[in-house]
Amino acid sequence: MKKTIFVVALSIAGFIAVWRFEPGPVHNTAVAAPPPSVAAPSTAPAPPATTGATPSTPDSANATVTTQGTPESSTYGTVQVQVTFTGSRMIAVTLLQAPDDGRALTALPRLQEEAIKAQSADIDTITGATETSESYKTSLRAAIDARGSR
Repeated sequence: MKKTIFVVALSIAGFIAVWRFEPGPVHNTAVAAPPPSVAAPSTAPAPPATTGATPSTPDSANATVTTQGTPESSTYGTVQVQVTFTGSRMIAVTLLQAPDDGRALTALPRLQEEAIKAQSADIDTITGATETSESYKTSLRAAIDARGSR
């Protein structure tokens, strides 16, 4: 009987530890990886300027354009995206600002993938990172809308 009580107590303690677990800085590489690609799109706008210099050519419809979304704040931090388009196709979504801890670390890369697949801001919210997901989608919508006004 004493062994049973001991095993049940340890099981409950283990369950509570798993239930309260929050991902830590181990996943920080998921958000740390995209910022180097910020440098790549910053060099990309130079070719669109030369392409944009000849707006009368038929190739101007396939010009590469980069737009930024609005910075959107939430309880967990600020999210801002930059979107690179070739013609009307979204080819890259880069994080300019992102929360550096919590569930956003795993949610943001998934949101980036979904945005590229959907080619719009109509993507699912990530469970457990609802506020971050909503901030991401709002910033993404602003970047897509900025493309439409050009």
